[in-house]
Amino acid sequence: MRNKKELYIAKCINDLNKKTEIPGKIKGLDVLLLKEKAKLLFEKAMNANNENDEEVVYIYLMKYCQIIQFMNKTFIDDKLYIDCMYKQNLKQAVNMLTYIKESLVKRYNEKTKEEDNNKLLKHPNQKGKNSEEKLNFEFESTITNENLLYLLENTDRKKICLLDTRPSDIFYKNKIISCDVINIPKENLILGLTPTILANKLEEPFKEIWTNRHNYNYIIILDQGTEDIDDDQRLLNLRSALLKWDPSYDYSKKLKFLKGGYEDFNHLCPWETSQNNIIKSNKDVEPLSDVELDPEPEYEEPENKQIRYPSLGIVQNDLDKLKIKSTLYNGLTTGIKLKLDHKDNYSSEEDIDSQELTRIPINKPQLPIFDRSTKPPVKNNQFKNPEVIKPLYKDNDELDDENNELPNNIEQLENRRLSLENNFLENVDACVHEYKNQDIDLNSIPHVDRSTKPSDDLLIVSKTKIIGGDGLRGLQNLGNTCYMNSILQCLSSTEDLVKYFMNIYSQFVNYKSRTKGLVAKEFSNVIKNLWSQSGRSFQCQQFKDSIGEYKDMFKHYDQQDSHEFLTILLDWLHDDLNQPEDNRVILGASKETGEEDWGHWTKANNSIIQQLFYGQQKSTVSCDTCFEKSVTFEPFSSLSLPLPSEGNKCTLSDCLQLYLNGESICGWHCPRCKRSRDATKKLDIMRLPPYLIIHLKRFSSNGYKKNSNVEFSRTDLDMSNFINGLEHRNWKYCLYGVSNHIGSLDGGHYTASCLKKSINKWYKFDDVRVYEIDPSTICSSEAYILFYCRKN
Repeated sequence: MRNKKELYIAKCINDLNKKTEIPGKIKGLDVLLLKEKAKLLFEKAMNANNENDEEVVYIYLMKYCQIIQFMNKTFIDDKLYIDCMYKQNLKQAVNMLTYIKESLVKRYNEKTKEEDNNKLLKHPNQKGKNSEEKLNFEFESTITNENLLYLLENTDRKKICLLDTRPSDIFYKNKIISCDVINIPKENLILGLTPTILANKLEEPFKEIWTNRHNYNYIIILDQGTEDIDDDQRLLNLRSALLKWDPSYDYSKKLKFLKGGYEDFNHLCPWETSQNNIIKSNKDVEPLSDVELDPEPEYEEPENKQIRYPSLGIVQNDLDKLKIKSTLYNGLTTGIKLKLDHKDNYSSEEDIDSQELTRIPINKPQLPIFDRSTKPPVKNNQFKNPEVIKPLYKDNDELDDENNELPNNIEQLENRRLSLENNFLENVDACVHEYKNQDIDLNSIPHVDRSTKPSDDLLIVSKTKIIGGDGLRGLQNLGNTCYMNSILQCLSSTEDLVKYFMNIYSQFVNYKSRTKGLVAKEFSNVIKNLWSQSGRSFQCQQFKDSIGEYKDMFKHYDQQDSHEFLTILLDWLHDDLNQPEDNRVILGASKETGEEDWGHWTKANNSIIQQLFYGQQKSTVSCDTCFEKSVTFEPFSSLSLPLPSEGNKCTLSDCLQLYLNGESICGWHCPRCKRSRDATKKLDIMRLPPYLIIHLKRFSSNGYKKNSNVEFSRTDLDMSNFINGLEHRNWKYCLYGVSNHIGSLDGGHYTASCLKKSINKWYKFDDVRVYEIDPSTICSSEAYILFYCRKN
């Protein structure tokens, strides 16, 4: 869990409340538009909550509750109203506001006391010294987003001009609004550019600003990410135009590049930007823009006008109509008070019935009842229907983006455009089509055991290449979705999987699967976006919405277990890409070694997921009384290894040996004794996949997490001592990905550490933050899931 973000919007809770007003024209919107606005505000609050920015969370949730309050009063007889109320979200918002207000009041008071003490102790010359340190960027060619925000808040904004080099369509959809901005698309930044040439290329609204450029104290150049400035010749051309070809003015100190560009600035202070979400309405009403709902850092008191904002008490009165009762501060009705530890995320995992809220005692939040310590083994019938099946398409429908919900912002539009561009296979060898379309002659099939032969799909994949970016794009956190981001980054570092989904996956989609191929399609879009060259991060909202359609636990924004998500995702991807080989003949395979079972299973389960990630293990249960044995062979997509109960340090070999040692079980029905007996269960690994996933079972059934430091090999994992099969292969693996978990079961954070083989460097993926790391830091007590690749 990250530390709480420093207070920077207001000085007290009253000042913060002034920033929670929503525009009066919201009363002119219909219920569907209000629904969209409420949803947007709640999602933004969850994103800010993930960053532990309590001030922004408070502002967004207060505005969210105001809209719900207005809907409650205005559309109480509207049937659509019931669908728009987001009852569970409203309960979560009220609980969060209860805690956050108490926390903010305390923090504001502490900050005021600290500032007062500093004033008493500060040396008279200290103020000048601090200002000098704050403005140490005066002599640098770059400026950070923090320093730009400092200038906007402490200097004259009219003396700051931004030169935004992003494409015009992106600029107008999402731009910085706190000072003068000129849009100069990079396509115009040619070699030999001069101020005069550039003036002729500018749109009319920007020409006057450009003419008066010498009046600004700061001229700041930015693009989407503004990284690798020295390698971006277009940006250098713009700087040269001002420094070399405009000699009448000295730009040496005022001209800067913005580090991190618009993307980081929007992440730091979204209230200084505009995000115009276009929402279609059946009413002729001007849509309410996001910027009017965003927190504003500067506030001017209206003259002779008392500011009114809905208190939490007013919100509570309306909640009582829905029989939702909670205790809030400052005059709210007495009910329950949810106490949240400041180290934990605000969670709404418990689905509390609204009529039972008043009878719930004030206790510590209950631990989730899901036992993650005993993941069910993968059975032969593991590919079964999900809990909730809600097809989005008919069997004969084409999977196209016209059936999907339109993206809400320019980032999504850009990502969907990239997905469409890469949706079809380009320049694929003719052998792919020949392989999938050839007629199968039973008489021509040799009567040999093909259960252990290399798959044709893998041979095709090995011939392809990854064409695009470097795979170093981050993933935006949609609200407690770090578990998903961590797994997606590890899978995005799985070389053969990336090649498959970027090049040939569309040839193998099974449109008769449970999800009609939708999960595979959206996963392919994620992979292509992660490997695109556009921007530093993107939002995979469409992917999350798709998996949420088929599993309720992923529909909302609660924290989930990354291994559980990985297991379900691989299951769905396999189902979407499964091409059973019903005509393949299995002869001569050994029953005792599991070859026959493996051959029959792979006939019915033939996909790239099976070929890359699935292995086989043997389970032998023997009666402790008569020694009768029962042997079954089971496929697995990951090995879930127990950790020794004692000691803070162990090795991966210790965990593997403990996994294979066997365990005592009670109540096993012995087929010979015809009664329940104590028995011993022993596991043996019979075959290993090309990509081996190892899950460290850190969570016990009582919610306790083992933070043992498991030492594992990074470059040479030898599995030959742990396999009992007859297959002779190279059983040495190298590590390429780790899903890390920080914190406890109640509240934690997931990250990923991944190796990019093309440049042989390790990187840390912490949602949108991506940075290089020392390989020696990878082996830590945070390692949760290990991703290994078989060495060539």
